[in-house]
Amino acid sequence: MSMQAVEMEQEVVVVGAGPGGVVMAYLLARSGVKVALLERHVQLDREFRGYFFQPLVVKLLDEMGLLQGLLEKEHYKTGSFRFIDRKKELFSVNFFELKPPYDYGLLMHQPLFLQYMIDQASKFDTFTYLSGTRAAELLTENGAVAGIKALKGKEELFLRSKLVVGADGRYSTIRKLAGIEMEQESHTLDFLWFDLPGQPEGQTGNIQIQIEEEGMLIYTPKGAEVTQVGWVIPKGTYAEIRSKGLEAFKKQVAAVDPKIGPLLEHLQDFKQVSVLDIQVAMAKQWVRNGLMLIGDAAHIASPFSGQGNSLAIQDAVVAHGVLMRALRDAKGPIPADMMAEFERTRRGPVEKIKKIQRMQAKMISIRHPLFVRFRRTMLPIVRRTPLFKKMRDTIAMGAAPVRVHEEYRKAK
Repeated sequence: MSMQAVEMEQEVVVVGAGPGGVVMAYLLARSGVKVALLERHVQLDREFRGYFFQPLVVKLLDEMGLLQGLLEKEHYKTGSFRFIDRKKELFSVNFFELKPPYDYGLLMHQPLFLQYMIDQASKFDTFTYLSGTRAAELLTENGAVAGIKALKGKEELFLRSKLVVGADGRYSTIRKLAGIEMEQESHTLDFLWFDLPGQPEGQTGNIQIQIEEEGMLIYTPKGAEVTQVGWVIPKGTYAEIRSKGLEAFKKQVAAVDPKIGPLLEHLQDFKQVSVLDIQVAMAKQWVRNGLMLIGDAAHIASPFSGQGNSLAIQDAVVAHGVLMRALRDAKGPIPADMMAEFERTRRGPVEKIKKIQRMQAKMISIRHPLFVRFRRTMLPIVRRTPLFKKMRDTIAMGAAPVRVHEEYRKAK
């Protein structure tokens, strides 16, 4: 049976309904731009998704006028990020020391956030949401990207546009279709994530990294009822861990922190465990004629200090301001030079965050007893310096100022 073909005219097509994509689509829709948001999955709740939102995201959502509505959804506020080394707290990143009211990080089941943003965008008649729709091909016009061909069930969709935004994550289809290469950094660790009921004994309800001789665990509260636990393993060893069986896996995790031993009985199958293959990479180009990459499609950050959602949303906010000017002036596909300001503005701050993350990864990977002693001696001292405060502010509020361009808002 031949496919049905449907033609659609849009100004912007955003591919990927992750945090960056939904914020980008919302800001464009409320600015009167005809925008389609494509998501290849039907359900928003799928593979492992980070659900920590930095204080800067709280601020940006407030500037959009969306924070109060979002806080009516199930959420959890966290005031600090603690680093425990062999029972000793070396330091904590205290968000409550930031200037109110943006003095907390937000923990929220990511599909709740995504659906909320899609619902807000749907209030504008310039917005179209296409779920279960897969980008298959870039449409070109005189060497510029002029839209995409997408597949939705038995329908072929031809979406013509001035711009295609690849917001489709680390394995970006749009980036691959455009043939844009990634510059990879080597990394020696992977994370295994799983949920446990309640909060382990001794947890404070804040995010915590705990290092012991037997390994490292990361605790992230999902509320009073659930704690997400991350176990750090050498890269590429998950298959070996699985081959030894679930009981051996639980025994290894419990060796790091015996207090969670009883809670690990909740794990009955490896299907309850998600593997996060840590990759750190940067796309060689973020903009081309008619094409833009944001978030993980443009730059894959490591999971240290929970920056993925924040970086993607910052990209969307900055890109929105640049695109509103470009859309006004471009007759056809937006030329790359009209969007160069976006890449120029965002590359530096992303590099600064990655530099902090590299430092964090090195710090927690230390195994030599001499350097472990040095870490345990020096970090509490560093915690009291202006340098640490600057790092905390960069982690929480970004490496460069970002603001929502309210001047482009149009009435519903």
